[in-house]
Amino acid sequence: MRTLMSPPAVTRALQYSRTLSTAPVLSIASNRGLMAPKMLPTYLADARGVEKFDAVSNPKGVLNLSVAENQLLSPLLVPKIRSIMGSANADGRGGLFEKEWIYYQKTHGSEECRIGLSEHMLRVISRGEYAFDPEKLIVGAGCNAVLENLLFTIAEAGEGVLIPRPYYAAFEFDLAARADLKVLPLTVRRAGFEPSSYYPTVESLEAGYWAAVNKGIKPRALLLSSPNNPLGFCYPEEVLATCLEWCESKEGLHLISDEIYAGSVYRETADGQPPWVSIASVAARQGRALGERVHVIWALSKDFALSGLRVGALYTENEAIRLPLQKLNDLCQVSSTTQQVVARLLTDAVESEDTACLPREEQPLLAPPQPSTQTNALAHYSGEPLEAWATVMQRYNMARMKDRYERLTGVLDDHGVPYLPGGAGLFLWIDLRAYLDFGGGPPPARRSRADEGALVGVDEAMMHPRDAEVERALYLRLIHEYGLLLTPGASMRTEAPGFFRCVFTAADDTAFDAALERFARLGATKR
Repeated sequence: MRTLMSPPAVTRALQYSRTLSTAPVLSIASNRGLMAPKMLPTYLADARGVEKFDAVSNPKGVLNLSVAENQLLSPLLVPKIRSIMGSANADGRGGLFEKEWIYYQKTHGSEECRIGLSEHMLRVISRGEYAFDPEKLIVGAGCNAVLENLLFTIAEAGEGVLIPRPYYAAFEFDLAARADLKVLPLTVRRAGFEPSSYYPTVESLEAGYWAAVNKGIKPRALLLSSPNNPLGFCYPEEVLATCLEWCESKEGLHLISDEIYAGSVYRETADGQPPWVSIASVAARQGRALGERVHVIWALSKDFALSGLRVGALYTENEAIRLPLQKLNDLCQVSSTTQQVVARLLTDAVESEDTACLPREEQPLLAPPQPSTQTNALAHYSGEPLEAWATVMQRYNMARMKDRYERLTGVLDDHGVPYLPGGAGLFLWIDLRAYLDFGGGPPPARRSRADEGALVGVDEAMMHPRDAEVERALYLRLIHEYGLLLTPGASMRTEAPGFFRCVFTAADDTAFDAALERFARLGATKR
């Protein structure tokens, strides 16, 4: 009969087992394990630690506008997902579940999910210009998972990835935590404060590339956030074409286009913004395929506000890495049930009950725009037989995002607070340099290097420590005096202090109204 050891016996057994090893026991955790959480941006920890706003119980609490989530879509999403989950199965019984789903699935994703993704990507990402083969899609647990796996298969440990800065803070974790790659922040900003100031050029790309090489680091990829996070704009076609041509001029250099916000483009040509163009569309217009060194990433976390479902997709035409990617995906597969829900979300045709849950005043947001003014990413392409539920949902999303953008920028305009004009993504890039306190003296001259057009490459990846301290002080002041938790520029590797990302979709309607009042109070403060 098997018996359990008493606690003292367990202790003695553990002590004895440790004496069997000749290596000193220095820690119960590995160094790489302990380092992993230190790679994450500090604002994420701050977001968990503040007393959060609640309209009833804590109206003076902090409004968290730092994490890129979308709270605008739950009125449409939740009823739709509940409806899908309650659908009859093949036996005619209630509940979306089939017998075969309890077994192992294809490691790169179910056929239904990949077909749904490919159709949606054709409709939204390439707008009918580039067909995404479902067999060349890898479905994994979010963008970060498929990105990490891709980097693992195209780069060796110690090689580098060029990223135009400012950039999404968690890219560093995705690249370094397990793939052990070097992040190469690429300074592209030139004089001025408009989107074109942040466009990569051949000169800035070359400067960053050779700065890395001179430090003994082999650049293996250029990673673009397109539409850009945190800047909130779309790259013009000519900029993407320049990046594509430049990457192909370098032996073994890949181009990765993270297009997770492709369906969140709410201002385009009619609003003075460049139209959304995918790197896949650029290739199509050049009469070519993406090829072996160009890869596209997308997920449902942002456009569908489904960050909790953890579904991302990688599209690659590189045959050599497809099998390794499928095997690595064993570690981050999406559950069979989730994939079936996603397939339905992407392929269902819209029905009247899908939209009846919205208030009457919001029903007009679902109507398709007139052909003469139709400029959004969900325009019908030739051959689309029926309007998809996803199309209607994202049209609603775009209308609400545009309204939020206009209300927020209206408050900032009223108080003379500069911001970068945008039209894509969930955020606004705000210039609060006027609120920085350098102790009464003028800002240090070092802050003007980018404004003068200096090409820093990767030699000054981090903000100057003193600048970071001053920005941190303003960041804390925004939290404690104004109840606004924004993403600080230092977390996104800006070269100068004072820039902040505001996620204007990260609050419900009541909280967003409170945020506007707090921004107005900030704008009225003497600078």
